[in-house]
This record gives sequence, structure tokens and C-alpha cells, in this order.
Amino acid sequence: MKIILVSGFLGAGKTSFIKELVKQTKQKFVILENEFGELNLDAKELRNELEVDENMKVWELTEGCICCSLNLDFTHSVLTIANTLNPDYLIIEPSGVAMLSNLIRNFKKISYERIELGAPIVIIDAQNYKNTFKKYKTYLDDQLKYSSVCVLSKSENLSEEDFLTIKNELKIKDNIKYNLKHYSKWEKDFWFEILNIETLAKEKDNKLELVFKTTQHVSGAEKLEQLTLDKININSLNTLSSILLLLISGRFGEIERIKGYFSIGKNNFKFDVVGKNYVITGCEENSGSKVVVIGKNLEKKQIENLFKNF
Repeated sequence: MKIILVSGFLGAGKTSFIKELVKQTKQKFVILENEFGELNLDAKELRNELEVDENMKVWELTEGCICCSLNLDFTHSVLTIANTLNPDYLIIEPSGVAMLSNLIRNFKKISYERIELGAPIVIIDAQNYKNTFKKYKTYLDDQLKYSSVCVLSKSENLSEEDFLTIKNELKIKDNIKYNLKHYSKWEKDFWFEILNIETLAKEKDNKLELVFKTTQHVSGAEKLEQLTLDKININSLNTLSSILLLLISGRFGEIERIKGYFSIGKNNFKFDVVGKNYVITGCEENSGSKVVVIGKNLEKKQIENLFKNF
């Protein structure tokens, strides 16, 4: 079983990329989700869309962050997946605030002959990378430094020149695979190429452990907090739009990500905020009325009042 880590900051588009990876390669996958926040909404979305295939399973890990420590639940999950489901690939989508260096180093504690680490993939949001780099440089630097593949998401309308400009701005090294097209335009061979890159995990003399020995620490200025509400009151799309505009204005804290679901009558909706942009779309399944808000200096009581009493 090969483990593929798909990292990226909050809202970068990790889940959308994973869905396309599964669609394009049609391998036997298990996906392990470890989201930031008590409500793992991405895991449910993946499960609904992908588990129609008997070769596809989505697991979620909600207790603790796998980038910070290798607890028993995570170890047990990985070994159980390897020994019982035995997929070709285990895709792990860590929290958007994961320190990839910590996670890679910790894999040395559970690896054995049936488990190998594939090339880590980092997803960069082409629409929001400047804000991320400015405010959360430690996360982005770490994810770029320890990845072998960099994918530019939300880039459907960018030219090759735009891709190269972003590559230079982020100082992405030439030894990192960086396709100059949005992944919806990739050739089939490239999908399999990134799945099968040889990594340091297969080198001798414990080189992987030496390379990832140094741990980076996140400064207090970059640490995020979250608010989870499992019952919200939204009676119209206009009401939700007003709430989201208030939140992204900065009045109630520095909001980086909001994701939630709600229903109006028989119609179900989901909404997603990344930075200063938001999207509201319909969805098929009634997932209840819930939201996760992630940011810094959150005015939690006021935000809760917005979603419940606006």
C-alpha cells in the first residue's frame, strides 16, 4: 500500500483534487480525512460521491490532528486499512493547517514492508495564495518544502505565463513537478506519473528520518481557532449572503474558512468561504444545518448569534 499525502491550506481545493484523481486513475483507493474542526464536512461529501464504487472507501479521523502527534487512533486506522482493505493507495488529506514535515517524520514509526510513502502533493489556491503566504507563511513554506508535486487549483482560466509567474513568486523549486495547466486539462499519463514517483521513503540508511528531523513551529500569530455550530437558522439565501458578507468584512475576526450546510423547505444547500470569496450551491442530500468557522481572533458569541438569530 502506498500512502499519498495531499496537503494544502484551508480551502485550497484538496477534496476536489482528490475526487478528480480517483476519477482519472480508477485505482483501488482508501481516503483518510483529518479535517480542522469537529464537523468533518469534506469526509461526508467524499463518501457520498465516491463510495458508489466498491473499490472506494472514505475514513475520517476527528480526534486530534495527525500532523502534530501519531496517536493510537491514527496508527490503528492506517494499519487496519493496510491489513484488511489492502488498497493500492491510501490517500491522506490532513487538516489545512497541518505541518507536513511533522506528519512525514511520524510515518517512520508505523512503516513496514507493506507500507511505503509516495510523493507528497501540495495544492495551492491560485486565487488566494498571496493572502495565505502573507498571513500563514509557515504553513505554506512547510508544505512546499516537503512536497514533490505542486498543483495550482482554481486556475482554469490562467495561461502558462500565469503559472510560471506564480511559480516564481512562491519560489517553487525545479525538482518539484508543476504542471502548467489546471488538472482538468492534464493528460492521463501525468496522473499515473505523480502516483508512482520514487520518494526518499525507499532510500537506504534511514535518509528519510534524517531529512525530516527538524520540526518547524507555528508562531502564535499564525495559529488558528475554530467555531463549530451544529444547528443554524437560515431562512433565505439573501440572509445567508448578508451573514457571509459581514463575516468576510473582518468585523468579527479574521475569517479564513467557513463551510456549512442548511435547508430551506425541501431544498438543500451548502456554502463555502475562502478568504474574501464565498460560494452558495445546491446539494442533493440533507446534511442538516451546520457550519464550521475557522480564523483568528474570532468573536464567537457574535458569530453564533448571526447564524442562529439573524
